[in-house]
Amino acid sequence: MESLEVLHMGGLNLKEFPNHIITGNSSNSLLELYLANNEDIEEVPSSIGNLHNLVSLDLYGCYNLKSISGSICSLQHLRTLYLSYTAIMELRENLGELECLENLYLSSTKVKHLPGSICMLKHLKILRLYQCYYLEKLPEDVDQLESLEELDLRYCYSLREIPNNICKLKCLKVLDLRRCERLEKLPDELGSLKCLQLLDIYNTGITHLPQSIYSVEGLKTER
Repeated sequence: MESLEVLHMGGLNLKEFPNHIITGNSSNSLLELYLANNEDIEEVPSSIGNLHNLVSLDLYGCYNLKSISGSICSLQHLRTLYLSYTAIMELRENLGELECLENLYLSSTKVKHLPGSICMLKHLKILRLYQCYYLEKLPEDVDQLESLEELDLRYCYSLREIPNNICKLKCLKVLDLRRCERLEKLPDELGSLKCLQLLDIYNTGITHLPQSIYSVEGLKTER
């Protein structure tokens, strides 16, 4: 196990997180760990922090997963974290310590808010919050996600507003707001999103577009 770099253990009906895999990997050579669709896993133990070289952690579809140890935030090489379709209700306040994180998937979780520290993820490119029905708002400092290219907020029924600071995201290409039914307006300075290619506001409460949208020259899809 000492030289193992990629481990797929998806859909095996594991009853708990395979802690013995971590303790058996004494050289910390593991780069990718896939545990998707193990529905009975309820927690990720503190030992996860020992996988110092981990680049990708996939917990998609671990429907009973309720908590993740704070030690996950010590994974300084982690680039992709899949938590979609889990029972996670709150994210760790120190999530921003994952300095290399590029892709964060939180679709169909029960999170109501994102920790402020998430705005410290300077390399984050993809943030997916699809079907986060309970999400009430985005952090005010969302503009600090300077590398963000895709923000997926489809079916976020509780979301009422988009912070004005989102207009400072110079790399944003995709803003998907489909079925955000309580959302009534877009930021006035939306035209500052010069890289925006897709804007989807299908079945939202938005009744008009800000005049500045006509300044978005790269917009390819508007629904």
